[in-house]
Amino acid sequence: MSTTGSGGSDPRWSLAWKRLRQECFERDKAKNARCVHCGQLINYNVPRSSTDDSYEPDHRIDVAAHPELALVPENVQPSHRRCNRARGNKAGINNLGHQTRDWSAGIGE
Repeated sequence: MSTTGSGGSDPRWSLAWKRLRQECFERDKAKNARCVHCGQLINYNVPRSSTDDSYEPDHRIDVAAHPELALVPENVQPSHRRCNRARGNKAGINNLGHQTRDWSAGIGE
């Protein structure tokens, strides 16, 4: 029985990736982790990858070039869907600007 789905040999289509993605979501939500790219809050209360501000797991090291790292939890970091997709498989998204200040101060207090 194949666990690769329609992605062929890409490990991101496997059942193991689906499990890891859920584990990383729970890990990052418990920490209320911010997006590693822009530093802003992530909306963990909507379905993953459903809005620009929702959680989307991002591979720190590109999986296309290093598929052996696809299922390594330490290679998965929290990001917004918007930031992850803007980055694509590039090394970083520094061209998106820098956080000027913590705009979420006081929210939820």
